[in-house]
Amino acid sequence: MENNKAIAGLLRQIAALLQEQEVAFKPAAYRRAAQVIEDLPQDVSTYGDKKNLKKLPGIGEAIAGKIIEYLETGKMTALENLRVSQGGIPAELMDIEGLGPKRVRQVQEAFGVKSVADLVKACEDGKLRTLPRFSELMEKKVLENAKRVKERVKRFDRNEIKDDVEKLLNKIKGLKGVDKCEVAGSYRREKETVGDIDILVVTTSPKEVSDSVASLKDVRNVVAHGDKKLSFDLNMGLRVDVRFVKADQWGSALLYFTGSKEHNIAMRKVAMSNGWKLNEYGLFQGDAVLVSKTEDAIYKKLGLEFREPRERTGRL
Repeated sequence: MENNKAIAGLLRQIAALLQEQEVAFKPAAYRRAAQVIEDLPQDVSTYGDKKNLKKLPGIGEAIAGKIIEYLETGKMTALENLRVSQGGIPAELMDIEGLGPKRVRQVQEAFGVKSVADLVKACEDGKLRTLPRFSELMEKKVLENAKRVKERVKRFDRNEIKDDVEKLLNKIKGLKGVDKCEVAGSYRREKETVGDIDILVVTTSPKEVSDSVASLKDVRNVVAHGDKKLSFDLNMGLRVDVRFVKADQWGSALLYFTGSKEHNIAMRKVAMSNGWKLNEYGLFQGDAVLVSKTEDAIYKKLGLEFREPRERTGRL
């Protein structure tokens, strides 16, 4: 549930920046809201409009508005404004665990750090430990966390990783219990470079399949291991997210995780104009599923021309 994770992270950044301004009460409220969103049993987009979001504990008018803005546009204007007003803190540095805005600004001012790559070099050169409130141990932890972020933002040439991806896909397809398997994301959209790989799997035994994939010899650094999602790195450094979906939700899941984000937002707007709701589980009218089994059926129900994955941009 990438929306939940992304939104929770942005809300925590708002909390950190407000705390630096010594704003009372609000930082705690944003942190609580972040935890609520992160712990939701399903994607936050399935909760519909602002009215329904406000029924969640700790989600008020302002935070609900920011969540809706992110779901519709992929950004939070309030957070972007806070970053600018407080020294133009780079978003990628705020993503590093253990670095709040004060520490980010501290290393910026001391060593001119503007990116994750700059921070990694400063750590490897032993510079951070020389700063007040830093130590050798903290520097080591920051370096480890920064490298994880650096790996996440690295782009891989599609042609160079194609053999590895197809090899992994074939291995998963050959596992007992796998009924259907497909690569989604920017790889399916045939982008020249990809940041990570999303693979969807239909199975009636997700736990067993998840265990089997995690035990493959090419897999390392398993960071999430469950019957909904399995996340790991391939030995060559590429992050892979395997998501286990139901057969009757295959089309909506494949559409959602193929993207692009702009294409998904545009399609959701069409659904909303009809009083419907579109997410990774299907196209809904209220609680009733209208279509979900195939991508083609969803496009037809929305009155849209089917778009091949490589054509899925912000324009419909």
